[in-house]
Amino acid sequence: MKYQITVILLALSLLSGCKMAGKGHLIADSNYRKLVHEQFLTQKKLANGRDSVLFGVFNQISNQAETEGLEFLYAFMPLSDLAMNDGHYYLRQVQTALESRSYFSWGNEIPEDIFLHFVLPYRVNNEYTDTARQVFYAELKDRIKNMEMAQAALEVNHWCHEKVIYKSTDERTSGPLTTVRTAFGRCGEESTFTVAALRSVCIPARQVYTPRWAHTDDNHAWVEVWINGKWHFLGACEPEPELDMAWFAEPVKRAMMTHTFVFGQYHGDEEVLENNQQFARLNLLKNYTKTKTLPVKVLQADGTPVSGARVEYSLYNYAEFYPIATLYSDSTGVCSATTGFGDLLLWASKDGLFDYRLAHGKSSDTVVLTLRANNYALQPEILKLTPPAKQPLSPVDQSKADENNQRLQHEDSIRNVYIQTFIDSVASSKLAMEKGLDAQQVWNFLMLSRGNWSEIYNFLKGLSADNAATGMALLHELSEKDLHDIQTSTLQDHLLAYTAFAKKTAHNHPDIESNNVLSPRIGREFVTNWRSYMQQYFSSEQIELFRKNPAEIAIWITNQIKIDTVGNYYNVPLIPQGVLELKIADKYSRNLLFVAICRSFGIPSRLEPATYVPQFFAENLWHDVFAGGMMAVSATRGTVVIQNASEDASFVPQYYAHFTISRFDKGRFITLDYENDASLQSFPCKLSLDTGYYRLVTGNRLDNGSVICNISYFNVTRDKQTNIAINLVSDAMQSEVLGKADLQAAFANLTQGGTNSLSHLMHHKGMVVALIDPSKEPTRHLMEDIKMVKSGVDDWGGKVIFIVAKDKKPADFNPAVYKSIPENAEFGYDRLGEVASSVSTVCSINASPQLPVVALLNSKGEIVWHSEGYSSGLGDQLLKQIKFSQQQ
Repeated sequence: MKYQITVILLALSLLSGCKMAGKGHLIADSNYRKLVHEQFLTQKKLANGRDSVLFGVFNQISNQAETEGLEFLYAFMPLSDLAMNDGHYYLRQVQTALESRSYFSWGNEIPEDIFLHFVLPYRVNNEYTDTARQVFYAELKDRIKNMEMAQAALEVNHWCHEKVIYKSTDERTSGPLTTVRTAFGRCGEESTFTVAALRSVCIPARQVYTPRWAHTDDNHAWVEVWINGKWHFLGACEPEPELDMAWFAEPVKRAMMTHTFVFGQYHGDEEVLENNQQFARLNLLKNYTKTKTLPVKVLQADGTPVSGARVEYSLYNYAEFYPIATLYSDSTGVCSATTGFGDLLLWASKDGLFDYRLAHGKSSDTVVLTLRANNYALQPEILKLTPPAKQPLSPVDQSKADENNQRLQHEDSIRNVYIQTFIDSVASSKLAMEKGLDAQQVWNFLMLSRGNWSEIYNFLKGLSADNAATGMALLHELSEKDLHDIQTSTLQDHLLAYTAFAKKTAHNHPDIESNNVLSPRIGREFVTNWRSYMQQYFSSEQIELFRKNPAEIAIWITNQIKIDTVGNYYNVPLIPQGVLELKIADKYSRNLLFVAICRSFGIPSRLEPATYVPQFFAENLWHDVFAGGMMAVSATRGTVVIQNASEDASFVPQYYAHFTISRFDKGRFITLDYENDASLQSFPCKLSLDTGYYRLVTGNRLDNGSVICNISYFNVTRDKQTNIAINLVSDAMQSEVLGKADLQAAFANLTQGGTNSLSHLMHHKGMVVALIDPSKEPTRHLMEDIKMVKSGVDDWGGKVIFIVAKDKKPADFNPAVYKSIPENAEFGYDRLGEVASSVSTVCSINASPQLPVVALLNSKGEIVWHSEGYSSGLGDQLLKQIKFSQQQ
């Protein structure tokens, strides 16, 4: 009896200790607690310029758990966060996390390391941070309080879907609250938002992404949740009836790498690709597909091993070789990574020497690379690169799927009710008339601003007759995403501070003045009130010196700002004010600071669009700075003329789709970014490039995901013209009848009304049938791809039918939302599944086809081409097949 009582008392004591979490040690391991404290002291010294702002809050903490939690965050946060927020913000993150842990029944079941690394961190990836944890916790806590942990995770994702759906946006990642306010986001924003929501209710979560797909030119991000000791995946804002279900479950089996970032020094059992004092990058591919280990051995020319060589596991995607993993060889010259069964280009470099080799997907043999000097005479070559093969998926419980689909439609209606609160065109027109502004321009700004419309409205309402034109020009310089999160006060600050300094020179370049002085947008940073800050920070003597010679700004920055190439590991740009306070920055943030200082004093400045080198404009020329970390004169340049060598006169090669150009630098080729350069939209075109050695990569993506890649090299010499040609190597296409569709298959015609059969709409030139799920990301990619080939499909003239698959039609589905699609297109609903049966079965696709399914039928109803599931660039593939079928 005494023994039993002792056990009971001990159990009660332990339980009491768990319930008191937050008052004792948050970090029970004394060794790890010591490590965290030492790293905290290092960070505190680093952030001495913001000491009181960041660390004064410790005087307000009354318990050990909050102290240790705050030290943990400070110990491992990137430079961008040391520069952005104050101590009260970070303390509130700790307090809410601890409150959430004590509120939910599963809080005390989460191991210490899982809580520290996957609940406590406020940052998910490279978003700008906000108060999402507090907002989401308040809204979600009562909704899921009485659920089991797994059920709660699914419910949080349903809540996320009520708020946000997928839409492609630019590369800058919005904060979770902006994503909610906007009601849409790309996959990186959806997953960031969903992880933030899960962590707010003490469900451990992490963002997982494939840096690039192997079988299609794109990437994707999703979410993993820790439930009862195991990690599970889910599609962010795309709820399924169970965990480990998502539309990407089939393509991820063809992935070559999946990554996640972990905040802090983590000691889990996953494969580590990158590890330092502040973070780890993990490879989680084994969670999703069959894998192999691919070793690389790096040697000197004499056969001795090379230690510390940079080894890039590069995957063809977006017409470049993108490093999905970067490792460094050990003392024996060896490194290895887990990957899939697809082809990779392995590239090793050190001290300007390099070697490369193609590693075939089926081979696990060690790849030996021998470093050599570049003789600027690499030989052109044609490679055929193959991704991992498709793998089957387990069937789903259709009854659960049907029930889930009904719920998704209700959640769509909830989101749409919110969207109806956005400003309408009537109120916009009234404002424009009141202020004497262009009504269409005002409506465009307010419409694009989505849930942030009141900030833009208030800015416009505050404009006077004297500054209205400049205010409108200021809004024109913002990206669509800027309109989602910029504040009235920030716009007013830039407008007022812009007028403080006249043009530095009387140049006759209105675009340069607007784009490179007035614009508050510099690169991919979050826009803040940097203009007035700079004008107050520097003395009148310094300002006069800067305006006389902008190169003096670069000299001042070089002398005052220390460069840290490691500490800003999430690559979120530091705001310019934060750089001046910390006196430390990564190179990109240093470059942003240069441009911000220049523009604050009326000096035209920019990041060069392709290389991101900071420049100022003087004497009708752009001048580079910071070459090699020092102030420098402009680089010597030559001219490159690019010809379109395609046999198809209607084909226009696209950068990052069909070709890229990269420059050789220190043993590696670095891709230049001309994605948004309008001058490359028609051929022949000209580029002004720094002198040097370059690589041209072109690629032709085939229907099965393989790529025929053409690699060539060229030199750019000073003041001379170099001619290069874009020539996509084609694979011999063969006409093949896959089967015959049942043309009597009936569907509801959503365009004309009534019921039709495929035979009723069959065109003498043939027909495209696309089975779609409008709520899922792959269909949205398809519809965007179709826009890109509209003119080619219109020239063909055949019928295009987009048919919503059975049980996939949202209650508010409206085909009118799809703009710029082929003229001869109609929409239908496969209410009974007859079209799916007609097309999918004949094509020998799995019983539950992965949507979208796209089939090309000739006039006889024979299927001559089909595609199933997620694939970027479907429009291009379809148009190629249409043109080929016309030649038969």
